[in-house]
Amino acid sequence: MNQYLIGFISATMLTTSFFLFVGAKKRTIENLTVQKITIVDKLGNQVGEIGNKQLSSYFWLKSQRNNSIGFQISAGQKSSGLTVQNSKGKRILDLGVGKNNGGNILVNGKNGTNFIKLASSDDGGGNLTCYNLREQETVFLGTNKINGGQVKTYNGLGSETVFIGTGQNDAGLLTINNNLGFARSIVGVDEVGRGKVETTNN
Repeated sequence: MNQYLIGFISATMLTTSFFLFVGAKKRTIENLTVQKITIVDKLGNQVGEIGNKQLSSYFWLKSQRNNSIGFQISAGQKSSGLTVQNSKGKRILDLGVGKNNGGNILVNGKNGTNFIKLASSDDGGGNLTCYNLREQETVFLGTNKINGGQVKTYNGLGSETVFIGTGQNDAGLLTINNNLGFARSIVGVDEVGRGKVETTNN
């Protein structure tokens, strides 16, 4: 009993001395240097961590319900990003650096299947791509190679079915394709600015 009492008094005096020392200075800590900070709940279970390993700094928070990481931020030499996971441990949101070193956002379904991608293209424009349950591209909205806007739709076979956007002559263009991706109807503007409609079965 005396050992517990002595330990309690010693810990109390040490803690009090620390805060008195800080308070005597400026009541703030100007510089705190650590390699890792562990965050725990009131029961002592780890629920988060801030640290550095393998040349990458990170911060994550864990869900107390299923004991899986729900939120994570990392910053490394090659890439940095933010990841959000649902209660099943599936990644539902990724925000980071894409393959072309530009910004990249992925929105996934509850099972981790990617449904939406927002990114910058290699040509310097932005684009939004939607996918189905089989992770096949279904809609593309973005900037084309001639710096014009475009919208494309795709069917379950992966064939382009509709194109709406800016054509090679910088005028509006609508192309409707069959299920195999072959053009069947084209609405646009000719070289002298006149409207034109074309249909074909070839």
